[in-house]
Amino acid sequence: MKKFLITIICGIILMPFLQSCQDLLKEENIRVPVADMYYKTAKGYNDLINSCYPPLRNIYGGYANMFQMNILGADLWLNGGDGSRNFGFYNILTPSDWVCWDVWKYLYSGITACNTAIDRAAELPDSEIPEAQLNDLLGQAYFLRAFYYHILAMQWGRVPLELKEITAVKTTAVRATEQQVYDQVINDLLLAEQLLPPTQNDYGRATKPAAQALLARVYLWTNKNAEAASYAKKVINDYDFQLLDDYADLWKMANQHNAEVIFAIPFTSDPQLSEGSVAHHLFLARYDIERGMIRDIANGRPFRHYMPSRHLLEMCQANRWRDSRFDKAYTTVWYANNPDNLLPEMTLGDTALYIVPYVASQEEKDRVMKKYTLYDINYYFDANSPNGWMPKGARHTFPALNKFLDPERESVASSQGSKDFFVIRLAEMHLIAAEALMKTGKADEGVNYINAVRLRAAWPGNEEDMKLTASELTIEAILDERAFELAGECVGRWPDLKRTGKLLEYARKYNPDASPNIQEYHLLRPIPQNMIDRITNKDEFNQNPGY
Repeated sequence: MKKFLITIICGIILMPFLQSCQDLLKEENIRVPVADMYYKTAKGYNDLINSCYPPLRNIYGGYANMFQMNILGADLWLNGGDGSRNFGFYNILTPSDWVCWDVWKYLYSGITACNTAIDRAAELPDSEIPEAQLNDLLGQAYFLRAFYYHILAMQWGRVPLELKEITAVKTTAVRATEQQVYDQVINDLLLAEQLLPPTQNDYGRATKPAAQALLARVYLWTNKNAEAASYAKKVINDYDFQLLDDYADLWKMANQHNAEVIFAIPFTSDPQLSEGSVAHHLFLARYDIERGMIRDIANGRPFRHYMPSRHLLEMCQANRWRDSRFDKAYTTVWYANNPDNLLPEMTLGDTALYIVPYVASQEEKDRVMKKYTLYDINYYFDANSPNGWMPKGARHTFPALNKFLDPERESVASSQGSKDFFVIRLAEMHLIAAEALMKTGKADEGVNYINAVRLRAAWPGNEEDMKLTASELTIEAILDERAFELAGECVGRWPDLKRTGKLLEYARKYNPDASPNIQEYHLLRPIPQNMIDRITNKDEFNQNPGY
């Protein structure tokens, strides 16, 4: 079965039957909570475990709010022209921000389901689920609880640490320390590592290598570099995962279940099973307003939420002669598909639009502009160009990240995407191993891991030029490599820069949206006002400083 059906099990409240003639009915309370019976069955407990997964789709699909929190406000991505994204500017990020609340509530809904599953496991009769299967299900709950708490601690710091099933209304909350949260995350992942199998029949479920990969990520975050290196190497060496030979193959719709994916969120085009992923339209330029072009499924629905920064494009262009990843992950050329709007020298299938990540010479512009439209990096970062930089321009135009394009959508206007979302893939493990080994004084070993990723990206004949030496393995070089390899993915540039102490420096240097406003207190997000409004111990449960 390619994708498993996620079933949300809701508690059922039995309402008393109301009678106007009380003397005709003698009431007797025979209520037994349905969950108490259902969760003691194999089907009920499996459904309970399934209910731990939907928050993944909510935060990475739907409105894809983790993109906003993980990539905006750093150095690689800027707000595109399609509406305000508060995380890109900082001065308009407040406790009332709806994205903060959306992510917060979904994470805690997932944690609530995980807590219930963990607590209810002891109530299962021995005859219902074999021990090995129960261990697998429990391991999934521990993995997901750790995953959700890791995001909460990364983004908000001190958060409530709830570890038991909630059976009554709570009106108070206490914020644990970050250390306490991460101790719990690591403990949960170590349990998941022991309980989970190496593989699953149902694509999208947690596995032992997924737990180990998340441990590597968390250990790197908490500066436990020896442990991070050890776990990254386990994932690289102990399983059948492989770096694909061609970086472009990672993003092909027909190749979603490939050897590089360690943990993914499955999506489907069936709206009854999933609201779908919207990642396919977040990074696209407005090609459809140019001569010779009309919006189509192949080129995507261009909502231009996020545009690459000049810094990212200049980095890519400087390495483009040896590094293939820009050409394989970004669209710069669009071909005429509109017979009603062609330039005089243009026919269907000809180049209609060329958006380049460099400063084009006047000779090049004069040569091509009669045949097709060319925009260079100066044009779309010029406030005076009609398609370029805000406030005067519209941020329509830029090279478009195409990793998430979904050519199988039902229609041109469809937001329902069915492309699976990669949460953890093998290249990240190589980069974690390289960084952790470098930090523990083993750059000679670490450089081999980063070079494996770089060699995969090399244009044929430029392999030696792509190799780094041990002395070149610095945190800056590693951050550059993560920019090339993981751009736009929800591993997250914002967490990367926060983790390495570079967020303030890089945002001020490379991000014109963020640079005037970012302050040290922005290393934490505002606690959602909706959370604070719902608790009675407001004096004890304080807002993060600065908000």
